[in-house]
Amino acid sequence: MNFINIIGNDKVKELLTNSINSNNLVHSYMFVGPDGIGKKLFATELSKIVLCTSTEKACNSCSSCIKFNSNNHPDFTIIDSEDGKNIKIGQIRLLQEQISEKPIVSDKKVYIINNSDLMTVEAQNCLLKTLEEPPEYALIILILSNENKLLNTIKSRCTKISFNKLTSEDLQTYSRTNNLEINDTLLNICDR
Repeated sequence: MNFINIIGNDKVKELLTNSINSNNLVHSYMFVGPDGIGKKLFATELSKIVLCTSTEKACNSCSSCIKFNSNNHPDFTIIDSEDGKNIKIGQIRLLQEQISEKPIVSDKKVYIINNSDLMTVEAQNCLLKTLEEPPEYALIILILSNENKLLNTIKSRCTKISFNKLTSEDLQTYSRTNNLEINDTLLNICDR
């Protein structure tokens, strides 16, 4: 597993690692928490692990990992707002078309909807059908900071994983690892 390179949210690491090891991943997750704390990084790392075709997950040497590392994996898609304001129904319809096709390289297909709280109501209603009847090979990860913007019907079909902001100790570890100097005043400013 490769969550080891991600700082903070150790409970999330443990939960995801246990789910992977027990082959107990569900078809859809909601990664919820403050902006900028690594939800997308976790989702991307989970995607790489799920798509890896080696028994040593996220091996970095199988065809899947090589394609993933070069941002060229046909079974992995990130959807985000095109205009910075909304994720539109057309983007979700395209997801539905693509998700119905079987995986090419891996046994799974992974879709990350970044800033999914920007989905229009129409886009959410469109996504609902896919969440109700997902293909067995599909994994959908919704990344968001405000779950109140999602329809209850969407939330009820996803497993929620809550992320916490990084602690001062996490930030200090990061600064030491990357040879940065962060004093307590800067940490307090970042914590607001």
